[in-house]
Amino acid sequence: MARRTSTFRRYKKKFKKLNFPQSYLGLLLGAIVVIVLGFLVASFLTRVSNDMGEIAGGEKIATSSATTFGETQKEYRVKEGDSLSAIAQSAYGDMAMWQALAIENKIANPNLIYPDTKLKIPAKEQADADMKTLTKTSWNVQEGDTLSDIAQSVYGDASRWTLIAKANRVGYLPNGNPLIFAGTTITIPR
Repeated sequence: MARRTSTFRRYKKKFKKLNFPQSYLGLLLGAIVVIVLGFLVASFLTRVSNDMGEIAGGEKIATSSATTFGETQKEYRVKEGDSLSAIAQSAYGDMAMWQALAIENKIANPNLIYPDTKLKIPAKEQADADMKTLTKTSWNVQEGDTLSDIAQSVYGDASRWTLIAKANRVGYLPNGNPLIFAGTTITIPR
């Protein structure tokens, strides 16, 4: 019975006949691998930047109009590569409205959203009202308010309550919690 030789062995024999030193052969194969990987990376980056609506130089382009979502749509499913600012641009025509989306969806870290998450898209009027809250310079303290709740409302980030505490020189309880009183007006630093 005739014995078959593998394709690799046949090519190995042909390369030996060419008398290439082994170092040149390794260099040639390494160069081919680098070129192929380069093409794959370039293809991936081109696809990602096109999905995000970017031109090769990194300049943002408008990929959709402000009426994409309409007034009746209330939810949006996050896709790979989305950001709150890109979603706000599509929904409202203004990237700065990302803060309204963060408030509406109680997103603690606006830089971290996951694919397939459903986001509530408030109507333009509600988003405008949320943005006005974010630009307030004072706050009338109501019964049950805490500095972290106020910071979440005005900054979209509850961890920034210390800025409000420092600006208003609030007192602290023995357990370390800040002390604010209902009916007082506190300053919101910007």
